[in-house]
Amino acid sequence: MSHHPSNAYLVANLLEKMTNIDPDFRYMAAADLMNALHTDSFQLEDVNSKKVIAALLKLLDDNNGEVQNVTVKCFAPLVRKVPEKQLEDLSGSLCNLVADKKEQLRDVAGMALKTVILEMPTSLPTAGRIASGLVPKLLSQLNAVGKDVHLDVVDILSEILSRFGQPISSGPEGHSTEQAILKTLFPLLNHSRPAVRKRATTAIGNLVLHLPDDLFEALVEDVHTETMARERSRDYERLRTYIGCLAIMSRSSAQRIGQHMDKIVPEIIRYTEFDDDELRENCLYALDSFLLKCPTEITPHIPAIINLSLTYLKYDPNFDYGEDEDPVAMDVDDQAGSDDDEDAYDDADYSDEDDVSWKVRRASSKLLASVIGTRPELLVELLNDVAPALINQFKEREESVRADVISAFVVLVRQVGIITGLDPSLQIKGTQEPDAKRRRGASGTIDNKSNPEELLRQEVPKISKAVAKQLRERSIQTRQAGFALLRELAKVLDGSLERELGLFVPVIESSLSAANATTTGKASTNTNLKIEALEFVRTLVSTHRAEIFQPYLARLVPAVVAAARDSFYKVTSEALLTLIALIKVIRPFTSAAAVPVPAPSAVEFVATIFDTVLGKLKAADADLEVKERSIIALGVLISQTGDILPVDPRTILPLLVERLRNELTRITTVRTLRDIAESPLAAAPSAKVDLTPILPDIMADLTSFLRKAQRQLRVASLKTLEVLIRQYGPQLSADVFPSILSELKPLLADSDLHVLPLGLNVVSTIVQTAPKSQVLPYMKSDIMPHVIQIIYQSPHLVAAGPGLESLLQLWQVIVRVGGPDFFTLSVNALLHPVTTDASASASKQALSVVAQSVAALCLSSEQQASVTVEKFIAEIQNEGVENARYVSLLALGEIGRKVDLTSKYPDLHNTLVSLFKASSEEIRQAAAFALGNVTLGNLQHSMPLLLEHVRQGGKTRYLVLVALKEVITRFSHHEASPASTSALRAFAPDLWQQLFIHTEETQEETTRNIIAECLGKLSLSQPGQFLPDLQSRLSSSSPHTRATVVSAIRYTFTARVERENYDDLLRPLIIDFLRLVQDSDLNVRRVSLATLNSAAHNQPHLIRESLGELLPLLYNETIVKQELIHTVEMGPFKHQVDDGLDARKAAYECMYTLLETCHARVDIFAFLQRVISGLADPSHDIKMLTHLMLQRLTLLSPATVAQKLDDCVDALQATLMTKPKQNAVKQEVEKSNELVRSTARTILALSRLCDPATSPKFTELLKEIQSPQCPAAEIVASVAAEAQNPSMSGSTSGISPMDLS
Repeated sequence: MSHHPSNAYLVANLLEKMTNIDPDFRYMAAADLMNALHTDSFQLEDVNSKKVIAALLKLLDDNNGEVQNVTVKCFAPLVRKVPEKQLEDLSGSLCNLVADKKEQLRDVAGMALKTVILEMPTSLPTAGRIASGLVPKLLSQLNAVGKDVHLDVVDILSEILSRFGQPISSGPEGHSTEQAILKTLFPLLNHSRPAVRKRATTAIGNLVLHLPDDLFEALVEDVHTETMARERSRDYERLRTYIGCLAIMSRSSAQRIGQHMDKIVPEIIRYTEFDDDELRENCLYALDSFLLKCPTEITPHIPAIINLSLTYLKYDPNFDYGEDEDPVAMDVDDQAGSDDDEDAYDDADYSDEDDVSWKVRRASSKLLASVIGTRPELLVELLNDVAPALINQFKEREESVRADVISAFVVLVRQVGIITGLDPSLQIKGTQEPDAKRRRGASGTIDNKSNPEELLRQEVPKISKAVAKQLRERSIQTRQAGFALLRELAKVLDGSLERELGLFVPVIESSLSAANATTTGKASTNTNLKIEALEFVRTLVSTHRAEIFQPYLARLVPAVVAAARDSFYKVTSEALLTLIALIKVIRPFTSAAAVPVPAPSAVEFVATIFDTVLGKLKAADADLEVKERSIIALGVLISQTGDILPVDPRTILPLLVERLRNELTRITTVRTLRDIAESPLAAAPSAKVDLTPILPDIMADLTSFLRKAQRQLRVASLKTLEVLIRQYGPQLSADVFPSILSELKPLLADSDLHVLPLGLNVVSTIVQTAPKSQVLPYMKSDIMPHVIQIIYQSPHLVAAGPGLESLLQLWQVIVRVGGPDFFTLSVNALLHPVTTDASASASKQALSVVAQSVAALCLSSEQQASVTVEKFIAEIQNEGVENARYVSLLALGEIGRKVDLTSKYPDLHNTLVSLFKASSEEIRQAAAFALGNVTLGNLQHSMPLLLEHVRQGGKTRYLVLVALKEVITRFSHHEASPASTSALRAFAPDLWQQLFIHTEETQEETTRNIIAECLGKLSLSQPGQFLPDLQSRLSSSSPHTRATVVSAIRYTFTARVERENYDDLLRPLIIDFLRLVQDSDLNVRRVSLATLNSAAHNQPHLIRESLGELLPLLYNETIVKQELIHTVEMGPFKHQVDDGLDARKAAYECMYTLLETCHARVDIFAFLQRVISGLADPSHDIKMLTHLMLQRLTLLSPATVAQKLDDCVDALQATLMTKPKQNAVKQEVEKSNELVRSTARTILALSRLCDPATSPKFTELLKEIQSPQCPAAEIVASVAAEAQNPSMSGSTSGISPMDLS
């Protein structure tokens, strides 16, 4: 501490005060020492540390309680300041004090020793020895004859076993020490005091994690013997303890206790028959633990567990619910007598204080929730058997149990949503007709009896009536839970609540009109209820047809408007979002062209909403979130109801201009203006919403926003400018367009792949709309040269996707507006760098974009195109500039695909084939591309010629196959005419045979890949003939043939064709192709895994029924096979090469894809086990994949992952602490850092599921990585900050699916 002369002087001063007769001095001295110990700069010398320890030990026996308390707090920071030897002496001294005769000193010393144990770093080399030294002393205290068991001693022993069990177990006396601990703790399970039994159970749970198998088996047998003895003696109290011991053993050592499930589970189910409610509760919680921790072993007992849970879910011997009452027959709309019902429930609640049956029902509901959350494969059975029981139990009289029952049903609804969301073939929308549903079931996808969504939909009337009754209860907690359930139901089942809507309108009204009470707690509770009700209304409106709400708008609108005027901003904000949804119901637009006539009542509703929104928008003290949503609401009002607003829309437009110029609200306003401009009401000629009065202002502001650094603002401004120019172009001043173009020019150099296409779209819109005289000169002098510069210098921005589409559209618009002059100008400008050899440094990607641009120009101006085509043909025949020939070939291919060139230029085919012998590889590839596409332009004439070249083979075989691939691939993308399609089918049999001949002859994998793609796409033309032939070749003795065949099937999955007939033929055969994942040839296995991955991603319905056979084969490929690892000597260095890495990585990629598309058909427990194994894989890429899968599983199967957190700790911790080698290059350092950050993201995602009681090891990891001393603490904090604010890293929140096909 810099403000003290020295640490030694401070310590001496404090030690003197600690012996002062005045307790205040002693207290202040201890407090000052604690503060000093928390300071990083404060260090204790060896001599002083001994004195400080002695003084603190003496203060523990102080006669002042406050001094004792602050002294105990000193030990936590002291642990990290004293030498290890003194830490050992300190622990021993505290342990001796725990056995002191003075009760108060024993208690205080126990707290201090527990603090030392908790704060002692597990990484400390002597920590294990210190802990091992304490154990015999603690055991001797517990075994002392005639002394009562001190609870703190058991707690201390439990903490030692929890934190230092591993070093104790692996020590030289480990086995005997653990045996002695077990011998001491086990009798305590029979102690007369429940607190002792409970703590002993926890300590045994910490012990069994490191217990050797022989002691573990002996413990299980001893527990079983004791349970039988307690059963015979009807000692239910101690029987509960032994059952709890089995449950905690399952949490600590699930794999070993799982071997005894067949013996343990039936006995525990039998114990529930005894007349003891607390015993039943313990049994149900034990089964819950077994279900979560031993999922595989307990699977045969799941039906019995479900039946048991259903039995005790309604177990209430002291209350009669009226079993004859049918919840479906209840008339919930009848409000009469509801208050009497509530009073009756109030009188019934806990009239008997000894009634603990509610604990049994609560345990049953939690057990059912665990079954639902971890067993998606049983979803149909659960919907048939469990759902009706849960619905019936919504009437539960105890509030906390009722909330758990509703929560269990919410889990069930979410499971249906997950399954149907990942399996599109199961989705049945509410708007479908019943006949359509039946037809879909008959077609072979799935019928209603096994469709989870349809089974849940059948229960909607019962759910609605039962929940509606609970929503009239006084309990705020129940009403919130009810709205949450209904919201989930509306999300999962579109349109499911249409017929039940009338049940909920009264309770929505009452919930939104509930006055906030004066007390803080009640006010907060009512606020949460309002937000929950508003979220339900918004979800309901967005998932149901607008017309069904019309009869209820007179009740819904005033209620939501009242909520929008609430004093709490969160309620107001949520209400504004709900009003936005309601506006679209009041005046729905079924299509962009049609403007429906508003209903007579709409005018009144719109006026009410308008007054409220305008008031919030004008309020100076409104929260930013409220302001933004008010702007959005006003925009929706204008765009949806501008013709029936109580005022002329033009009078409120200046308000939007004002908000546009406010830095905080401008982005929202920009987007709102775009929505207004796109409204059907703004469409000419009968525009009822006109932005013309404010156009000059907003165009100037939007143009200025293009200079701003904020990316979101630039993107929004570009989109809005495009809409405004397209809608109001003729009404804009002519000098506006050059100014916009001048501001756009810098954006066209933007490296942002999203911004550039938007800028090009605005340019295209301006060229189409603006006067030629104002725009074309500027295009010629500034914009076109700039665009061409982008093509040559940054081709990746416009080489594919939206960038390429926007660029080609711009060239087409330029030719249409500018005519022949601009065609010639554009072509010459694009080709000038090529023809003059100024493009020597240009990439092939840039030249490809140039060729596509020229082709787009030619196809848009066919009259001028012929001259350009002739120049290209002449160019490829000359040994001139290589880049010029390359561009000419690509352009001829692009043009020839759409226009028949062979009729006009009959020698073109031979010219292209002759270029297969060119010296340049790029020219040869471009010639093959051109030949394939030119053939496509006149298939009848050119295909026989191409087929002849295929037969000839030879050195040009690969290039001919590339050309053939272009032909066949374009057919699978619907780029050929019907005449050409029939022509190709005539050539298909001959082609098929020739391709297999080449498969046998070639040794090059690249050539075989081309052949496989041709075979796959060709099989789509005549599947009845070709698929059986592919299947027959799976047994070929040639691994090349097997690999080509299975690869061919992969290329069919991505083809955009009518697949119904093809899939019907492929479905029975697909398993034969995919069984090659167990082929003897490594390359065949790798290709088969890639095919399985593609099938899972693109056509998952083909493999779902076969996953039971395929998954074990897939999991086997994720194992590191030592026989495939060999050492390669590179000079003085030795390097290990893993030949199985590619196949293993393909297997993990396939697992990730299956998680996205076939989650419902995957045994999640076996799947998770392989994911956890992959965390320790030597491969960087596989670790990254497993991180992504774990993050995804936290959303899809949180209950299952939560039980396996401790299993992930060692691998995650090792990866998190990884550091790159000192001689690592920059790329290796970046790769290592990204892996560490990925690990941190995974740990943070898993931390949301962490329960310290069930995952102590993971809890310890979290504590460690949050400590400033942890080397990875800074990285973890950075990743956590990014998760809180995704814009920091440019990432999006949540975990998005990854395409690995």
